[in-house]
Amino acid sequence: MARRKKFLSLYETYMTRYERGGFLVGDIFKFNDNFKSHEDYTSLGQNVKDLIDQMIESGLNIRVVGIKDTTSPRFPGNPQTSSLQVVLTLALDSGGGRYTHLVAIPCCLGQPVPCGPNLPPIPDAIRRKSRVNIKPKEMKKSNNISNKTDRGNRKLADTNMSLPTKNTVLPSKPATPSPSVASQSKPFAEQVEQPTTGVLSYMSLVR
Repeated sequence: MARRKKFLSLYETYMTRYERGGFLVGDIFKFNDNFKSHEDYTSLGQNVKDLIDQMIESGLNIRVVGIKDTTSPRFPGNPQTSSLQVVLTLALDSGGGRYTHLVAIPCCLGQPVPCGPNLPPIPDAIRRKSRVNIKPKEMKKSNNISNKTDRGNRKLADTNMSLPTKNTVLPSKPATPSPSVASQSKPFAEQVEQPTTGVLSYMSLVR
């Protein structure tokens, strides 16, 4: 029953998205291409504009962390008095639940990024640069000491960095000669034949 109540509250919250300017807390926010020409943006202070520029240049996801009405409701506590024009509180999502650079802006300056049931996209700013060389190139000869080897003559020589193309046969010699198979199997065969011969001779006497 508790799970059903939790599902109903989440579903009802999702259904109220378009009653609050089309946003929900937790949405990824994206500024419009021409948002700086909007009159609501030009009315903001210069320090707020500089903070918005820092948020965009960071390359991190910008999340909606708060939704507030522009005017006080006529009947406090009544959800039906929410206004369509709302003020959004935005913050930079640095990952791990860390939110910085909080700023309040009008909702008309951007749109929510549709992610559906999936997680938000990973921004390029926090992606580790891959060092994978898709088109490998032959390594050039280097005088780096890590590529040198002492082969027992107290002189550094270039390390063999090439990969072998065939198996190397190692010279080996057994310490003791291996006994032949016949010498081990013969006593065993004689032990097996002796009781068999006795059984056959006894059977012949009984007959």
